[in-house]
Amino acid sequence: MDDVIVVGAGPAGNNTALGLATRGHAVTVIDWRHDIGDKLCTGLVGRECIRRFPIDPEHVLREPRSAMVMAPGAPGVLFEADTSPACIVDRVAYVASFAHRAQDAGAVYLLGQRVQQIIPQRHGVTVVTDRGTRQARALVLASGFGSPLARQAGFGSVTDYVTGVQAVVSTNGIEDVEVHLGHDVAPGFFSWLVPTRRDTALVGLLSRRKAQDHLARFIQCLQQKGKIGAAISEAKSWGIPLRPLKRTYRDRILVVGDAAGQVKPTTGGGIYYSLLVSEIAAQAMSEALSGDDLSARGLRNYQTRWQDLLGHELDVGYSARRLYEFLSDKQIGSLVQQAGANGINGELTGASDVSFDWHSRMIGNVLGHPVLGAALKMINPVLARLARPTEPETSGPVTGPVNGQVNGSNASGSPTKTQPH
Repeated sequence: MDDVIVVGAGPAGNNTALGLATRGHAVTVIDWRHDIGDKLCTGLVGRECIRRFPIDPEHVLREPRSAMVMAPGAPGVLFEADTSPACIVDRVAYVASFAHRAQDAGAVYLLGQRVQQIIPQRHGVTVVTDRGTRQARALVLASGFGSPLARQAGFGSVTDYVTGVQAVVSTNGIEDVEVHLGHDVAPGFFSWLVPTRRDTALVGLLSRRKAQDHLARFIQCLQQKGKIGAAISEAKSWGIPLRPLKRTYRDRILVVGDAAGQVKPTTGGGIYYSLLVSEIAAQAMSEALSGDDLSARGLRNYQTRWQDLLGHELDVGYSARRLYEFLSDKQIGSLVQQAGANGINGELTGASDVSFDWHSRMIGNVLGHPVLGAALKMINPVLARLARPTEPETSGPVTGPVNGQVNGSNASGSPTKTQPH
């Protein structure tokens, strides 16, 4: 019997396995994919993440310093930093590197096996796959958003989510990241053009409805402007949680990463948060294994620790996300235009307390700004008040003896496609 079975070989699953294996526990990782880390993603990873969880320089594709924001009825506004706040990385290689380290530490990987059922028992957990069964003292679900396994295990479902869709396209030397706003391109959310390798870029967007249709029109628009050429790959969709599960632990089981909804609700990014939370999960599970207390009581400090780290950030980000969804195209264009005309874009990107990964501070700066904040409060005073941070934020993970090093992927027992509500 294993100590722990980890379902899902995405960032959260690999990093949890690494943390447990380096502590001497017997770990098996099961994933339905054969290619570890193969999941749709822009690959934008913040500097703080890379400092804490280093990446091989060969896997860094670009280091952008600026992003052009395009909004209806307004000229493009450039948000530029003195140094690159993030890197565009080869996500597959980055995620796989954590799996390789976990394997070096003793973790066993069973790829190409689809988990069909999880059976909690008094003295362990049985995992049923399409190739047989396996038992462990405990289980970590890192099966990604859209997998039925968390619901099957009694954790319920994420209450709000969005559909992401993305394609690889050819370009003509695009250097800057572009973010496009407005109901015509991505109602309530945003679309992106992210250059990766030479003459190649990712084009995608988030939308609650008809994401594929919106992307087709967006690609056509970019082609007409001469910014991109033909699509290199077919557009693919995936689900992104916007709210975390209310409870992420029970007897012998923890849920981490996208499966738990531990994702930035402002952008849908999840790599760094999954890495941080999986550190906490590995420590909490190791303590429970060592103390031979795998009850819900023995594992509940996992939820306490990750909520102390991310809870306020997720709440503020979600309120800001809902506030943005109330804006009309005219209001969005006006806010972006004011940001450019009054130099607010420079104020925001140059602020010392602004982070690529911790958005509540940026949200607080926007809502506290005499121009932008006043406008947003007039549009929706209730949500503006909820989105305003009310307490100091930590700019990084909790301190403590945590080890291990990645975005809950949907490397699950079932590649369930999700559609927006």
